[in-house]
Amino acid sequence: MEDVYERLRQKLDSMTKGYPKTEKGSELAFLKKVFTEEDAEIFITFKRGLQTPEQAAEDMGMSVEDAKEKLESMSNRGLMYWERDGLEKKYRIVPFIHGIWEFNVDSIDQEDAINMGQYYAEAYGKVLMDYHIPIARVVPVRADTVKDGKLLPDDDIEAIIKKQKLIVASDCACRKVATFAKRHCPCTDEMNVCIAFGLMAEYLLETKIANPRVITIEQALEILHHDESAGLFVQMAHAKDCSGFCNCSKCHCGFLMAAKIHHGTGYESWGNYKCAKDEESCMDCGKCVERCPVKAMTVNTDEKTVFNKEYCVGCGLCVTTCPTDSLILERKPDDQLTLPQEEKFFDNQDLMGLEKAQIDKARLAAAKA
Repeated sequence: MEDVYERLRQKLDSMTKGYPKTEKGSELAFLKKVFTEEDAEIFITFKRGLQTPEQAAEDMGMSVEDAKEKLESMSNRGLMYWERDGLEKKYRIVPFIHGIWEFNVDSIDQEDAINMGQYYAEAYGKVLMDYHIPIARVVPVRADTVKDGKLLPDDDIEAIIKKQKLIVASDCACRKVATFAKRHCPCTDEMNVCIAFGLMAEYLLETKIANPRVITIEQALEILHHDESAGLFVQMAHAKDCSGFCNCSKCHCGFLMAAKIHHGTGYESWGNYKCAKDEESCMDCGKCVERCPVKAMTVNTDEKTVFNKEYCVGCGLCVTTCPTDSLILERKPDDQLTLPQEEKFFDNQDLMGLEKAQIDKARLAAAKA
């Protein structure tokens, strides 16, 4: 019989972008740290989507009371997620990213950080930017960075913040990893910067995961504006009903690290905008080069600024600091847009798992042909 943690890995590999196996088995270390064997068996048995304790109890072969106790315990330890439907809680399993890793940010230590870095380089960094549906998408830092104001409503982060009733700031797993770097990184000076809305905020607040604190709309906007000036780009949860956003640094963002490992793949589905450059008015000051998180802006041997549109993810950081207004974001054609299909974040993540299965099947068939 296969080891329970290997079976847990296989379950996680069927979710979102996957959780690939490696020769060294580095992918199992964190699972063994946060899951008991009983936790793992429950996770493996659990079906996709939200489940009531009654549904879960039948699948797990235990009483409803025992099921409630187990599911609540796992949720409080960041191994599952719940949403309230009236007074009743419904539970669901979550992928490794975004899910188990972020929900266990409090327990990440130096050994975990080193191990995850090795896993990224060996396997995980490649799959995170593979396939089409993104876990999160980059959106413009400000609406005025987009030509003619053609900003999609689902990409207008300021407007989305302003309509929220509950906003929670929590600790960032990427920045937590950065605290173990040999040299101090400025991105670690403020850890409590991942922003959650609505049901996600409620879950974090009640479970006390990731040091949550309630903030106002004004405070959320202040974080957004401060981080834009600091050169951080915005990644929004990929769902029609946005569950939150992160202000990400180009030094330690996990998705950006994955993109650099798998350079050129996944960029097209990461954002709905591309920068356009007016070559005539550009004075080659280099400010855009400093700001661009994906190195779409570079300087050639003639000290001229060169723009590689293929790499651009449409964050708008270069636009906000261009002294000659030579840069502007343009919305992609409708047939190239990446729009969320599901209302809720984890439902979109379930779609990623289905997409992965279909693409993997097609790739396997092509390889055998």
